[in-house]
Amino acid sequence: MKRAIERALNIQPGDLGPGLLLSSCLFLIISSYVTGKVARDALFLARFKAVQLPYVDIASAVLVGFVVAGYVRTARRASLRNVLVGSQLFFAATCVGFWALATYYRLSWLFPVFYVWVAMFGVLAPTQVWSLANYMLTTREAKRIFGMVGGGAILGFIFAGFLSKTVARAFGTESLLLAMAALLAVCATLILFVKKTGDVRAETNDTRAGPRHLRDSMRLVISSPYLRAIAAVICISCVVMTLTGWQFKAFAKQFLVGKDALAIFFGDFNFYVGLLSLLFQLLLTTRLLRKFGVGKMLLALPIAALVGSAALLAWGTLLAAIFLNGTDQVLRYSVDKSAAELLYLPLPSSFKFQVKWFIDTVIWRFGDGLAGLTVLIFATALHLPARQMSWIAIVLATLWIGAVLVARQQYVVALKESITQHMLDADVEQGSALVLDRSATDFLATKASGSDPAEILYALSLFDVERKKAAHPVVRGLLHHSAPEVRQKAIAILSASGDKTVLPEIQGLLKDPDLNVRTEALIYIAHHTHVDPLSMLESLDDFADFSVRSAVVAYLARPGEAQYLDTARAILTVMAVDTGDASVRSRTEAARLLGALTDQFDPLLSSLIADPATPVAREAIRSFGKLRKQRLVPQVLELLANPDLTGEAADALAQFADRIVGTLQDYLSDNSVSITIRKELPAVLVSIGTPAAARALSENLLERDATQRLRIISALNKLHHSHPEIDRDVQMLETVLAAEILGHYRSYQILHTLGADTETQDQMAGAL
Repeated sequence: MKRAIERALNIQPGDLGPGLLLSSCLFLIISSYVTGKVARDALFLARFKAVQLPYVDIASAVLVGFVVAGYVRTARRASLRNVLVGSQLFFAATCVGFWALATYYRLSWLFPVFYVWVAMFGVLAPTQVWSLANYMLTTREAKRIFGMVGGGAILGFIFAGFLSKTVARAFGTESLLLAMAALLAVCATLILFVKKTGDVRAETNDTRAGPRHLRDSMRLVISSPYLRAIAAVICISCVVMTLTGWQFKAFAKQFLVGKDALAIFFGDFNFYVGLLSLLFQLLLTTRLLRKFGVGKMLLALPIAALVGSAALLAWGTLLAAIFLNGTDQVLRYSVDKSAAELLYLPLPSSFKFQVKWFIDTVIWRFGDGLAGLTVLIFATALHLPARQMSWIAIVLATLWIGAVLVARQQYVVALKESITQHMLDADVEQGSALVLDRSATDFLATKASGSDPAEILYALSLFDVERKKAAHPVVRGLLHHSAPEVRQKAIAILSASGDKTVLPEIQGLLKDPDLNVRTEALIYIAHHTHVDPLSMLESLDDFADFSVRSAVVAYLARPGEAQYLDTARAILTVMAVDTGDASVRSRTEAARLLGALTDQFDPLLSSLIADPATPVAREAIRSFGKLRKQRLVPQVLELLANPDLTGEAADALAQFADRIVGTLQDYLSDNSVSITIRKELPAVLVSIGTPAAARALSENLLERDATQRLRIISALNKLHHSHPEIDRDVQMLETVLAAEILGHYRSYQILHTLGADTETQDQMAGAL
């Protein structure tokens, strides 16, 4: 059952446990936050007028920067575990304190303070869950699991709506604060459980919210027309949505009386909007992005805001306000959020994190402040009614549409440049989270329709990693391409996507002049039909033994009535020890099959990795990387000394991510290990690209061998450029630099003592 769930969620074995824990934590945090929003809005509006909301909104936008800065400074001095658990318990205790004051004292200043406190909580608490995820998961695990974790947020939104209306109706609005405290206490317990189970791989003091250098981020955004367009879209959208959200609260205040009635109304609204958001996200978002592209889907929310504002202006009813804010919530957290994330796809990974952090925090909060200032000027100072504020929303929504059109144009240009320069990452693990919109797939289709096989194979690799249920039509057209490697790759993609519409064409390729294409076609038929491949060979006499055996193994290993693993294992064993005329090709095919079949044939892999034929060993190492066989890691590490297999061994080891960082660090610091092996380890750690890998490199910076020390420093430099979000041990780097300078000047002292003997001095200078 566990494996069936993992397959349904498109995650790998072992991912379900940490994914479930993290999604539960985020579920509890979002449930608590949304419950707090319901309570704060109801309590504030029951005591104050809606025109006074801008004061607390502006105060929240101003204070959030100071609060986050203080939190980051405090977090750097404590362990991650203590920060997370302590924060949740502090938030829970504060909720209980607010409940006591609201219930027994009813102080007038309490509700504005609570309003601002909820805003601070909403910024810090979800970030803490993602910080925990960063240290629980490797980079590749995160890309697979984050979709599951994000689902916990939507479910939390729905649950909070139901909880809010139920508790408010039964016990009163103030009781929602106790519900928040209970949810946070459970979350703190879960975080302790995560720690006790050993799932947190790295304990660190770095829980920063973003890069340290704000000016660098700002300079990057300002210097790029594309990034300026993204920032404009995010800023204007935030202003419009905050403005329409204020209108929604103002109409609720106008038509509803009493804090409990407001709390029940807001709870009902969040519940039904959350359900619609979930359905929209699961059923429509990906399909709409693939059909219409990023540009058109980014227009959905501003057009909805424009129509909703016009409706509110025309009718001025609570129903119109519900429609306006409801479409905002549904589209913002489904289509618009996914489309906005895709805007960052063409950016180089070297600075993607930095600019995304700046736009998602500084620009977003700046938009909140502008919205509050707008309401303060027009509604509070000029006494413009909430209904008439729709005129301003209509003007801003029009500007929003213009900004989207500019961003859409820039996106297409940036995307084409990234694909042309092969800057999009085609890594299989990243592909599990990759969704290509229509603009990307259309341009990839043009690349795949070209004449250069290398360009076509690159485009196909991006189609492949997206793992769509249906392959792009251009892939089917490549079944008859002149290059055999293109035909073979097209068959593999169509097989992985389960496309059976091309079965007649695949059957025709059983007579392809290239043996690899014929073999791939035979394996396709074995996977997707119930026909025994042996029954087809009477009319096909142009197959090598390894082709027939490969197809039979694929047929027998396929889950179903025909599955017979013992026979499949026996055939693979024969292929792995083949010494006939085509023995190398047979063993190579066996090694390739091991990585594509279910993990039932482990003993054969070790012998094929040690095969004296380079092609066989190369394919076996690739299968080792796909299957992630931990016990074979020492064997593959030894192959780093083989120049013919170094690249494949390094790539396969990198697939293990943080699970083997400890082993790599032991090898790196062990002087008894061959220097030929040790010199390749820094590159493997760079490919892993996690904080643990960076620490392993930093701890070996004092390596005595100068050449190896240079490789480690260069690896750290590459790691910083490709993953700027990973903190550097500045103190250690400065120590190493001081040692290098000291050694450099010591060399001059030695040269000086040698005197005027030029020949000796030259010899010593060369040695130094």
